[in-house]
Parts: sequence; structure tokens; C-alpha cells
Amino acid sequence: KKSRLLTQLGSGMAFVQGLWGCGPGIFDVQADRLKTLDALTTFFKEKSALDQYYSKTLKKLAKLHLMENETVGSPLQSFLHGFRDLIDTVSTNYAILSAKEIDQMLNPLNRAKAKLQADNKTLRRESNRFGARMRKLQLHHKRSREDARNLCRESVLSRRRCDNHIRQEKTVLAKLQAQLRRLEAKGLRHPDVAAQHDMVKNKIRAVKAQGIALAERSKTLKREFDLADNKYVAAVKACREFRGKHDSASNAVLRGLEKTEMARTESIREGIRRYLKVQSEMSKKLLVSYQSVSAISESVNAKDEIRCYVNKYKTGKAPAKLPEYYHFPSHEAALFRDKFDPQDYVNKPQDQEDAALVAADDTHLKEMRGIIDAALGESKRITPEASSRLEELLQTKLGRSAFAAALNHHRNNGFDGNGGHEVPQETFERLAELMLLFLDHAKKEMDTAPAQLVMIMSQTFYKVDKTNRIYVQVRIKHHPIWKATRFWEEAFFESLTKAIKRDPRMYSCRSFFEFKYNSFPFRKSSRWHTDREQADALDRQKKVLFGQLGAFAHNMLEFGMEKKETLSFVEKICSINELGKEECASLLGVVNAAAAGRESKSGSENTAALEPTNDAKARENSEGGDQTVAKQETGDLQIKEKKEELDVPAQRCKTPVSDTSGTASAMSNEWTRVTHADTQSVKSVPGSVTASPPDFEISVEDGPDELP
Repeated sequence: KKSRLLTQLGSGMAFVQGLWGCGPGIFDVQADRLKTLDALTTFFKEKSALDQYYSKTLKKLAKLHLMENETVGSPLQSFLHGFRDLIDTVSTNYAILSAKEIDQMLNPLNRAKAKLQADNKTLRRESNRFGARMRKLQLHHKRSREDARNLCRESVLSRRRCDNHIRQEKTVLAKLQAQLRRLEAKGLRHPDVAAQHDMVKNKIRAVKAQGIALAERSKTLKREFDLADNKYVAAVKACREFRGKHDSASNAVLRGLEKTEMARTESIREGIRRYLKVQSEMSKKLLVSYQSVSAISESVNAKDEIRCYVNKYKTGKAPAKLPEYYHFPSHEAALFRDKFDPQDYVNKPQDQEDAALVAADDTHLKEMRGIIDAALGESKRITPEASSRLEELLQTKLGRSAFAAALNHHRNNGFDGNGGHEVPQETFERLAELMLLFLDHAKKEMDTAPAQLVMIMSQTFYKVDKTNRIYVQVRIKHHPIWKATRFWEEAFFESLTKAIKRDPRMYSCRSFFEFKYNSFPFRKSSRWHTDREQADALDRQKKVLFGQLGAFAHNMLEFGMEKKETLSFVEKICSINELGKEECASLLGVVNAAAAGRESKSGSENTAALEPTNDAKARENSEGGDQTVAKQETGDLQIKEKKEELDVPAQRCKTPVSDTSGTASAMSNEWTRVTHADTQSVKSVPGSVTASPPDFEISVEDGPDELP
């Protein structure tokens, strides 16, 4: 503080000393310097008007129809809503900025400018007043000095003349007195002498009178000189006294000018500093708003937008299909058939293409069984020709379906003919190699249906290590196909489609569910369904969706999918299918609990695979016989080999539909294991299956034309 004070004093002294004796033009210079404040106030005034106009324009633009025509609840609508909020925020910020520019910058500058201009006028007036007084005193001093000087000169001259006269008078008087003495010596009685004597005396008296007059004149001049000298001294004294006041006033004026200049500089600096501060704060707020809206834009996806658009405006009408004539379903269609359809076995015309396709299916299946039997049978040998042929078959869709069907055949009959699922060590390793080879080709083509069945097979066959079971799942769980989100999505929707088709309560309400799943090949129905029936069907559909999604989420974790991606998969499916918040939260809780349980297990990968996904309940579902289970898992691949099953189509319809697909059965049983482990997190879901998988067991009566 002391150094700052000394600096200020030094600068003030420099200002006063440097401008000492300046003329009135310094005030004109200061007035010109104050014009900078005029320019700055004009800038803030115009800037505030521009910001106000920009704010009003943004308010108008925010009223445009940015999101009214978008699909309700879509990511794009949310993004546009955020963008419109951003426009409102920017408009409000600019209105606030305009008010701040007026209140914090323009008004203070106007007040400072008015005060500085008034101070400048006051200082100019005071300086002029003291200057006029000083000039008047200086003029009086000059005049009195001249008068005293003139009187002094006249007095000196008069005294000199008086002194000369006195000296002459003394000389004349001495001469006259000498002459008078001479005359007196001669005697005064002579008339001429007496007359001369009187004349001399008269001259003496005249000379003395003239000397007295000159002395008086000298005294008078001396008094006048003293008076003039006193006036001059008084004028000098007054001038000296006012000079101090004048100097003090000049110092005050110069200090006032200095303060004015300092206030002007501070006003300019403070005004611009406030402007920059307000602009910086608003820029930070706008940057945060821009970043938030930019983050929302990352969630906008054209595919999701199209999905929302289709879900809102779809008509529920399916395009008319061309008539198809076939005598017997292909192995590919029969492999994943979830429900027995008597109409498939009605004698229909058969063209050459269908006959060739059926023959090719049978050929592929027999050839694939032979290769797998050779590779996994007692010989455990596979020739190079068979290996090359296996590669060729796995590159085709029919070949991959035949591979899955062949493994399913061994699941029902075992590799040793006794129906067991335990395999020796060598067979175990060879089976894992074949499955990995199959998965490589399935991943290239994203063939989900046989891949799901192979996944079930990997949780079925095992080897015994001491007292523990090690399933083939341990060998194939690290394959890249299980890390592909696309695979799980396609597999899920395919499984969900089949599950909805299996339930008569949803299957018969075709018109209602075609609105949500218009790609399902539902049959035509002439029955009119009440609102209650449709509500029951919708509730059943949600339960099926809930169970399928829980089973898939658990399988994803079991096969090495990351917890984060699994949660994202569950959230996406829930959002697409409009599942309730409680159900979604319960599914997420199940995933978190399952992930936590998996992480708490020991680091040994063998220990993690000791308990398979297909538990005892899945094996109980297959106790109905080799023929029935094979039909449930693979459709009708063996229809020609076991022709006697064609005589009892209605009896097959009594099989629980939940077990007609190996995939659906495994998912349901897996879901049972998950819900038993996490009962507390699932019980809160209204209308959901908490302790057991969905029960889809139905019985279909025989009918000549269509199923009820």
C-alpha cells in the first residue's frame, strides 16, 4: 500500500509539474479525450440492441414446428426437443446479456461520462476565475509600480533642483552679505549706499523665500513618492498573497484534471472488463448447453427412428403371398418348427423344385450323420475327403441345419446308443473342434437358428473330471459369435416370434398382434375377440417377452458377453417392445445379480461350467421318447424314416409347446435357474413369471381346416 501510495503521489506530482503553466487549451484536450467514453457507450448501446433483437428472433424461431411432426418418443424427437430447449436457453441468455450490458456497462459509463464532463466544466470555470483575478492584480501591480517609479523620479529631480538652488542661494547670500558688510563699513548715511543696502536685503529675503519654497516642494514630492511607494508595496504584497491562492487553485485544477483522467481510464477499463466477463460467462453456459445437445445427438440413429416410425404408422396388413404348392416341408423349415401343423401333411401338389429340395435335405442329413458318426464314433477317425466334404456342407445353410440336427439326434440317443450325454475325453475334444468349425461358418452367414441349437448341445454333452462335470460349453464359449450383438438380437426376435406363435391366446388374436409384429405369418381367423381377450393376449405376450429376454440375458453372460453390453441389449429390447419400467428394472436387476454371481465364482473356467444351462427339467421334457423329442427339437427331419408318426398328428399337439423347440426349452429352463437365484429382484414385476418359466402347454383338437 505504501509503495502504491508513493507511486500515486509521484505520478500526481509529475502530472502537476509537467502541466504547470498550461493554458486553457488543456481543458479542450481533456474534453476530446472524454469522447472515448462516448464511443464506448455507443458501442454498448448498439450491442445491447443487437442482442435484444437476436433474442427476439430466436424466440420466434423456437416456435417453429421442429418436433411436432416427429414420432412420439423417438430419439430424434428427444433430440429436436433438446435442440429447441437450447434455442430457448440461448434466447434467454442473450436477453439477460442485453439487460446486463445496459445495467452493468452502459448506465455506469453514462454516469461516469456525465460526472467527468461536469468536473471538467467546473475545473475550467475555476481556472478561468482565478486566472482573471490574477491578471487583474498583476495589472494593478504594474500600474502602481509605474506610478511610484514616476513619482520617485520627479521627487529625485526636484530634490536635486532644490539642492542646487540652496547651494546657489548660499553663494549669492554670501556675496550679498559681503557686499552689505562693505556697504555698512562705508556708512549707511549716504543715500546711494542705503538704497543699495536695502536692495541687497530684499534680494536676500527673496532668495531665502525661494529656498523655503523649494524645500517645501521637495518635502511635498517626498511625501508623494512615499505614498506611491507604499501603494506599490501594497500591490506587490497583494499580488504575492494572491499568487499563493492562484498557485493552490492551479494545483487543485491540475489535480482535478488528473483525477478526471484516472476516472476516465478506469471507467473504460472497467466497462470493457465487465463486458468480457459477461461474455465469458455466457459463452461457458452456451458451451455446456451445446455439449449436452451434442451428447443427445449421439443417441439418434436412423434405424431406431425408422423402427419408431413403423411402429406408430404401420397398418397391420401383410402383403399378399403367392400361392405355394408343396407336398412335404423342407428339412430346413421342419428343423425349427415349433408347432405341429396337420395341414403340412395333407396331400398337396408337388413340383419338381420342392421334390429336389426335399431330396437334397435328406442327402445332406444322411451325409452329415455319417461324417459325425465317423468323427465321434468308436473309430474317432475322419478321412481328408470327409473333412473337406464337411467344410463344403457347413458353407451352406442346409448343411449347417443338418449338422445341428445330427447333434440333436445324438443328444436323444447318445454316442454309445444308451442315450447318455457323457462322452470320453477324446470324443469331448473332437466334438468341441467340430462345434468351433461349425460356429466359424455360422458367424460368417449369421445363421442364428442352428447356432442356437448347437449352443444347447454344448450345454448337454460333458465329460467327467474326477467328480465334476465339464461341459463342451467351456471349449466354445470364447468364440467370437457369442460377442456379436447382432447374433443375439436376431436370435432373440426369432425365438420371440416362435413363442408368440405357439400360444393360442396370442396366436388366435392375429389382428391385434399383427399390429405389433406384422411380419409374423399368422393364420386368418374369422373369430371376433373381445377387449378382455385382447388384453389377456397382450399380458401373455409381455410375460413371454419377459421370460425370453431374461433367458437370453443369462445366456449372454454365460457365454462371455460383457455385463455392459448385456445391460444395453436388455434396455434396447425393452424400449423397442415397450416393456414397462418395473419389468425392465427387474430384468436389469437379474442381469446385475447374475453378473455379480459369475464374478464371485472362482477363477477356474472348469468350475464355472460345472452346472449347465440345460438342467434336469430339460432332460425330463425329453423323456417322452426319442421320436417325440426329435420332433420337438428338429421338426420333421426324420419324417420319412419314421413314417408311423404321420398317423398321430393330433397326439403330437398335446406336447407342451414350451418344449417343442430346443432353444425355447433351454431358454425357459435357464430362466428358471436365474429366477430361483434372483427371486427377490424378479418378484416385484407385476404379471411376470418369477419362480418358473412361462407355461405354454396347450392341447389342440383335431379340425379339418384350421386350428382354433
